[in-house]
Amino acid sequence: MASPNTQIDRNGRARVAERVTTKVTDALKSDGAFESGSLALSARIAGAAAAAVVNLPVEARQKLTKRQTELVRGIRRLVETFSEDPGQGKIELPVPETVEPSNGEGLGPIVSADEGNRLLAEFAVARKIEDWAGPVAGASELSRNYGIPRSTLHRWQHADEVIGLLKGTRKHVFPVEQLIDGRPARGISAIVGLAGSHRVAWLWLRQSNPVLGSRKPIDLLKHDRVDEVVDTARAYFSPQ
Repeated sequence: MASPNTQIDRNGRARVAERVTTKVTDALKSDGAFESGSLALSARIAGAAAAAVVNLPVEARQKLTKRQTELVRGIRRLVETFSEDPGQGKIELPVPETVEPSNGEGLGPIVSADEGNRLLAEFAVARKIEDWAGPVAGASELSRNYGIPRSTLHRWQHADEVIGLLKGTRKHVFPVEQLIDGRPARGISAIVGLAGSHRVAWLWLRQSNPVLGSRKPIDLLKHDRVDEVVDTARAYFSPQ
């Protein structure tokens, strides 16, 4: 178990990494040299490097300073090992001369639909939608509290500009966290398009993302950092 001091050091390094990642992202956002998907990764690498250096002893930093060229060259080689070259970045694993054949346990006995539902019910756990989606509101509540007309809400939902979650069999509710100044944050439609559904998109948007400095993507969208979030979502939902 890590000591309290070790935990403090880890938390401190995580905060440094997040700050550097954010600053590098802001600095390079308008730089046309960065292709889609490369900005978030570059910023994250810079943050990780800064966090690794910040707590080094003075002697170690001085040695690294004298060997900066070698250090930069090593980082470049490390990144290049993950290139598209099929001969790069692979780990050789020993292959045993003999392999014990196995047919596995199979699928087991076939049961009826009723029995299958009964067995599934023993494992399934009912959860309120608010437990995983956060505060939600229906169309009437949004109209009353936020002044959003039903027709506008319907148009946003049809265009995937606002996330609507099915509650029960027919009713849709809308996570309040996606709203800013009475309208959904920009970029939600792009995330829905990549995720393939409103439910999957919202699950992803509410989870802390290590590529985004451990921040929630929806929080960055609400700060108008759309390109950064969309690039990260594209890398997540459409891996090359």
